Amino acid sequence: MVADKEYEQYEEYEQYEEPSADKDKDQEPSADKDQEPSADKDKENEIMNVDWIEEYEDEEKYYTMFYPEKTNEIKVNMLYVNKTNELEKIREKMLYLFRENEIKKEDLIKLITENNRIDKVKYKLISIMIYNMTLTHPEMKHFLTSPDKYDFITSLRNIEDCQLQPSVSCLQELNNVYIIFTEEDIEEKKMVANTKRVKFNLLHNKTRRRKNIVR
Repeated sequence: MVADKEYEQYEEYEQYEEPSADKDKDQEPSADKDQEPSADKDKENEIMNVDWIEEYEDEEKYYTMFYPEKTNEIKVNMLYVNKTNELEKIREKMLYLFRENEIKKEDLIKLITENNRIDKVKYKLISIMIYNMTLTHPEMKHFLTSPDKYDFITSLRNIEDCQLQPSVSCLQELNNVYIIFTEEDIEEKKMVANTKRVKFNLLHNKTRRRKNIVR
């Protein structure tokens, strides 16, 4: 009887221990489940981290000066040449463009009429030249070694609207309009004004001669 009781107690002990082992097995994956959300949070933090964008923008600021930009304003220089062909005076002002990359004909006419007289001396227009720096970033290296291969000056034959090309940001200040005046010769102008023009009608004279011959 004593042996039977001991055997029954042993069986109860084994039955009691086995469920505890199963519970431990069931709890193991639960630990993995607790770790999964933390990994997801790390991924979310990586996605939400925008520091690299700010670093890129900071670096990009150093290169914006090499990007072409449209011209909104341009410097104008009026050059005055005296009777002995010497440059004696220079005027400078800024021209603010009504439309980007375009110099209007009306603006040129206004510049000429408002600046063709200095110290009671009258000057006449002889040339308008526009310096438009169209050099691109990749061309800068070649320009430094072979500047003669590039020409950025345009001479206007007529007073008309002029289109400009975009310029690299760091070279925008080089764009310029040159209006060249020469001093008027008053004495020569008076001689031209006093010169009488004589017209000959050769056809009429020939006709009269023919009539005389017929007679």
